Amino acid sequence: MIAPAAGAAAAAGTGYSLGLCGMLSGICSAISCAFSALVACFTGARCCSGGACAGNGKDAWGAGKVGSMLVVVYAVAMSFLFLYGLEDQLHHLAEHAKAWENTSCKLGDDYDAECLGQEGVFRINLAVVAFFASNWLGCKLSKQWHNALWIVKMVFFLGYCAITLFWIPSPFVDDYVWASRVMAALYAVALMVFIIEFAYEVNDWMVDQSGDWGAPTTCGLDDNLIVLLCISFVLFAATLAGIVCLFVFFPKDPDACEAGQAITAFISMTLVFCVACTATQLVFSESGNLLTSSAVCAYGTYLAYTAIRKQPSSECNPFWEHKHDWMTWVSLILAFISLIWMSKTAEDVGNTIDPELGVELVPSDDEEKNEDKSESPPPAPIDCLDGGDRAGATFNLIMALAACYVACTIANWGASTNQGDTMSKPLAGRASMWMQIVAQWAMFLLYEWTLVAPLIFPDRDWV
Repeated sequence: MIAPAAGAAAAAGTGYSLGLCGMLSGICSAISCAFSALVACFTGARCCSGGACAGNGKDAWGAGKVGSMLVVVYAVAMSFLFLYGLEDQLHHLAEHAKAWENTSCKLGDDYDAECLGQEGVFRINLAVVAFFASNWLGCKLSKQWHNALWIVKMVFFLGYCAITLFWIPSPFVDDYVWASRVMAALYAVALMVFIIEFAYEVNDWMVDQSGDWGAPTTCGLDDNLIVLLCISFVLFAATLAGIVCLFVFFPKDPDACEAGQAITAFISMTLVFCVACTATQLVFSESGNLLTSSAVCAYGTYLAYTAIRKQPSSECNPFWEHKHDWMTWVSLILAFISLIWMSKTAEDVGNTIDPELGVELVPSDDEEKNEDKSESPPPAPIDCLDGGDRAGATFNLIMALAACYVACTIANWGASTNQGDTMSKPLAGRASMWMQIVAQWAMFLLYEWTLVAPLIFPDRDWV
């Protein structure tokens, strides 16, 4: 027979769990209503009811891209809510919810609030990845899936969130965090490709503008070239100042820091890579430019800082106990800017290259003229076997990787620091540090390859 006190406690726990579930459901429903309204405003009710809504132009942003971006924004909002707005609620959730009972955030008889918040972030991230994975499968089956049925998709997304929050056990989430880190590292490499290509395109555009007749000049010098030199100088100065600061502040206590030699080696290699790439561009390469070299060096220094910041030791890292700082927002801004660029890249890759045949799929000029003369019929109902949409599938795959990168950035790659060293996760911190450093090396080697490849293979077209 259950004692009255125990029965009351159990009833209170059950009531609290139901109340918390209702509160989270209300928050999700409110944000989802706002989400659906934004999709409708941007793309029209026709997109959400099943019609393709890509617009007349090939580069139009239809419901697929807008909705996917807003899903990531939704996940970011929920992630910050878990980290900073639901500490007490997550504490009680860990005590009463069966899915959280074996959480690794338990410290004795208590729970670490920041660790629970980070687990909540990765639970939401798991729902987002499941959402984009299902969209990827839908795009593999239907050409219209990417832009259609967004109200239905949101219902599925809310279902994913409910499953990951209240039914997925914590040990599974702990294992998933490692997969999320790997996918985030893959997106970090893609982000570096964006940095390099974007710098090349900006430099080429400004050089083309400077070659026009009547271009503005100052003291006989072209204004566009002056701007390029000034930007390059600022980035190189920031790189030098950053490397000096890294040598000064890391490690905090060299005698007590076990990883002090490795940290010093990382900083030294950053300096060596910057000098080597810049020297190659200035002396040997004919395709490189100062703007790209300075951008790569500046971003490489930033990667070195973010990598060393992952070292879970107050003796090695003077900023270890700081939750978040400016680098979190810089990483998020870069992630969203790169997403906009990568969405266009994914569309180009999916629409121009057949992955099986390796041939171009872009219609010829005659075909385009014939298409312009004939009026295109309205979009047909969704057919699950109409060949699929390679561009949409590629876009959803990129969005899944980007969601993992954003989650790792917000959650400090899953290494809690709220209770000091007693609650830190050294393996997670060191693994994240090495992932960032390896990504930095990949970026420098990739840029070096873009400089030396035209010299090694002069007969090939590298434009």
